Amino acid sequence: MRRTCFFSILLFLFLLNFPCVISDSLWFTCNNASTYTEGSTYSSNLGRVITDLVRNTPQSSGFNTTSFGQSSNKVYGLLQCFGNISAEKCSNCSREANKTLHEYNCRNDIGGRVWMDECFLRYDNSNFISTLDTHVNVLSDWRDVTENTDTFKSTTSSLLSNLSDQAYIPANKLGAAGKANYSTSEQVYGLVQCWRDLSIHDCRKCLFTAREAVKSSTARASQALLGSCIVRFGINPFFNSGESSPSPEASPPPKTSSETKSIKGRRFSPEFGLLMEKQHFIFSLVELAEATDNFHHNKKLGEGGFGAVYKGTTRDRKEIAVKKLSARTTQGKKEFMNEVRLMANVQHRNLVKLLGCCAEGDERLLVYEYLPNRSLDTFLFDPEKRRELDWQTRYNIIIGIARGLLYLHQDSHMRIIHRDIKANNILLDDKLNPKIADFGLARLFPDDMTEIQSRAAGTYGYMAPEYAMRGQLSVKADVYSFGVLLLEIISARKNTDSHFPHEMQNLLEWAWRLFNVDDVLNMVDSTIRETCQEEQALRCIHIGLVCVQADAAVRPAMSNVIMMISN
Repeated sequence: MRRTCFFSILLFLFLLNFPCVISDSLWFTCNNASTYTEGSTYSSNLGRVITDLVRNTPQSSGFNTTSFGQSSNKVYGLLQCFGNISAEKCSNCSREANKTLHEYNCRNDIGGRVWMDECFLRYDNSNFISTLDTHVNVLSDWRDVTENTDTFKSTTSSLLSNLSDQAYIPANKLGAAGKANYSTSEQVYGLVQCWRDLSIHDCRKCLFTAREAVKSSTARASQALLGSCIVRFGINPFFNSGESSPSPEASPPPKTSSETKSIKGRRFSPEFGLLMEKQHFIFSLVELAEATDNFHHNKKLGEGGFGAVYKGTTRDRKEIAVKKLSARTTQGKKEFMNEVRLMANVQHRNLVKLLGCCAEGDERLLVYEYLPNRSLDTFLFDPEKRRELDWQTRYNIIIGIARGLLYLHQDSHMRIIHRDIKANNILLDDKLNPKIADFGLARLFPDDMTEIQSRAAGTYGYMAPEYAMRGQLSVKADVYSFGVLLLEIISARKNTDSHFPHEMQNLLEWAWRLFNVDDVLNMVDSTIRETCQEEQALRCIHIGLVCVQADAAVRPAMSNVIMMISN
């Protein structure tokens, strides 16, 4: 028998008998390319599709697809329950999934999908049945395994590979779960599941993509959620070894009302999903009040339209920034969920890191890494502090913001439009490196679309004209905002400032006038004009002007922006 280090990899497979402990949402996405109205034909057809999925899914397969309607009002639906759970559990999970999408999150969007602990539900107005979808969302514990990390990774990889091989056996219905030892006393648990409309060939592709997404992870728990399959692992049990076996975790306490869920004594609104179940990700209100001296005004770092940000210090002396949202408003709650949902799944050196969150009663708080230099605007628009931003520092800030946006638009697991790029949403670390912050208005963007209609949101002055006036949203809206910010960084001027003479009050108009008379270097901040690299400054100004062109179609993509800055 082959041995790894000093122990054997012991693999126990419990095929298909893995009912989960709690039916909570892991992740959801909405197809917000269009909406429908309540009482419309589409709304009625969607209701019939959901009813069919909830009531008529066979217990033997735990899987069902259906459709209803004609032409643009036709609705397609799919339900996949995981493992040999009972028909009652499958039905209950599908009801909870529908609530998560229709009542709490996607509401009147024409489509949506949600990954629950016990099932997956999707509906849309385009036919996705039996179509392989390998778009990946990855959720990971922010704490890593600290010992035997190499062995942990290799054991997890072997476990998920072996489970995949078991899933391909027809009798196992494209799913398997099991566990393996990665030390003499510690185990890792794994689960794989393809939707049962896939062929074996497509299932192999899907699970391979999912395993690749998490193969380098040393997180204590991680899951790759794809449109056609799921792969999940963790150091704590999250499935039962059999219907007759006792659950490895205690059953969750009963719901106290239709409006709350209780996890280990805390009550949370049902909007919150998996992130409330991940105990490492949760801060209690008491903890955060203690860390911020009960949100004392002396700890306040800043305040925006939907809440204030406070500096805090945890019991282990770690400095944090706590964003306390005005969640009694519908918009505050929506921004909270939006920011958690997006920030939990992105990671880049030029994005601020989300450490956790809190949702108790009406309180909604987000916990971020603390960045000592606060936001870019505190330097840029201060007559004295802006001197600390020499040319090279500003140039590095411009490149860093561009790289962060490229990650959001192209390189992350999700395609994201920030919608509110501006100077006070760029935070600076101790070395003045930039990090994009405040994702409350950010939107997931469909991969197969270049533009959607959306109600305008953001900050006027940074907002692209086609979006502000006609609600036409695309990645080019962020490009426009970046162009405005780039010109602000170079000039140390706000995009609109009434303190200047009338012909100079609007930064963009002034910049274009200088460009037309071949005098754009005159807009460079006087504190760096003599020391800046003229060629770089000219290039950056020209890039800024290209980015703020009125026609979105001729603005460059962020990949081209970075190439132009660098060359």
